[in-house]
Amino acid sequence: MSTTYSTFASEIPPRNYRKKTFPDYSDINAVPRQPRYNFRKERPEINSLLTLGEPVVDITSEIGTDMIEKFGLKLGNSVLVDEKESEYTTEVFGALESMPAVGYIPGGSAQNTIRVISWCLNMEPERRKKFKVSMLGSIGDDLYQKKIFYALKEIGVNPILEILKDDKTSRCGVGIFKKEKCFVTQLRASKRLSELFLENNRENIFSHQAVLIEGYMLNNCFNICKKICENFHKNNKLVILTLSATFIIKFHNQKLIEIANDADIIAGNIEEAVEMADNKGNDIQEIYKIIFRKLKENNNRLLLITDGPNGVYCGKYNYDEQKLEYLWTFSANKVKNDEIQDLNGAGDAFLGGFLSQYMKGNSIEDCCHVGIDAATEIIKNVGCTFPKSKNLLYKL
Repeated sequence: MSTTYSTFASEIPPRNYRKKTFPDYSDINAVPRQPRYNFRKERPEINSLLTLGEPVVDITSEIGTDMIEKFGLKLGNSVLVDEKESEYTTEVFGALESMPAVGYIPGGSAQNTIRVISWCLNMEPERRKKFKVSMLGSIGDDLYQKKIFYALKEIGVNPILEILKDDKTSRCGVGIFKKEKCFVTQLRASKRLSELFLENNRENIFSHQAVLIEGYMLNNCFNICKKICENFHKNNKLVILTLSATFIIKFHNQKLIEIANDADIIAGNIEEAVEMADNKGNDIQEIYKIIFRKLKENNNRLLLITDGPNGVYCGKYNYDEQKLEYLWTFSANKVKNDEIQDLNGAGDAFLGGFLSQYMKGNSIEDCCHVGIDAATEIIKNVGCTFPKSKNLLYKL
């Protein structure tokens, strides 16, 4: 079955890239893997993107059964501890940081995604003059903040971070035992981004052409999310929303719908999509229809759903005709089990790869293929990390 593409409208002003940005695809259910990237331009470039999320430092180390038993950790599970210091948090994080091979990795969904975007954009100094990617959030006044600032600047991300003098940076302890992991998360300063900081940095923040809002932020910073979303939407700038977690959809559903109504791209995983559709079945077409119909009409809206080894679904809805315009399935790359180090962050990495090509105006197929390749590379490393020396895609 053939596919029809609209021409790239180079005459469209950059601020209007949300208008008529998607090509006129024929009704097709699956897109075969291309032998190479086509990098076919389909819309004007987006030269600047802002992410709004919760910056976290991941503290990783190999651990033994003694530590698992001592702190009641469970492989594959996450423990959320109180933001205040306690005997438990002092001991568990102290034990991790005393390990000889302890590592510090920037974490949190939005921070993962923006770093992958920057990596895929191949952000050498010359390229930074063309594309700007920024991270908006809040961190504490401690040693961890230096690790975050250094990690972001090293990969070419512009930090717009509020430093809270009376708080500490959020952190996640990651104990690794025979490739299995246990997590201990302590959310602190990342929950307290202030509206005053937003106003004081208004010019910088609202100068970006697109914004990615991490769904976790709806829990504690909804007013900030709403202000940013409304401003970008009103000025015809691209709004991207991640669903983040099923509990966000379940307990903050009205807030999520408010932001999603203004979103042009919504991304999540299959569990989050099922929760949002409140659908107990597994018919992906029905899930897509339910989600689209819950939202205000936007014929340019794109919904991206990751489904692990089953691949990625990418769909668009025609509100005028009340039907799916297209729903594509992109196959996941085959990866040997012994190559997989860490599946956490794969969805963040996919979105990072996707958006890096969307910013360049490349085809939706290329966006999805690059996203899958980025996720494939990430799961071969511990944490959302990548070899800085490795050029994932190409040189321009």
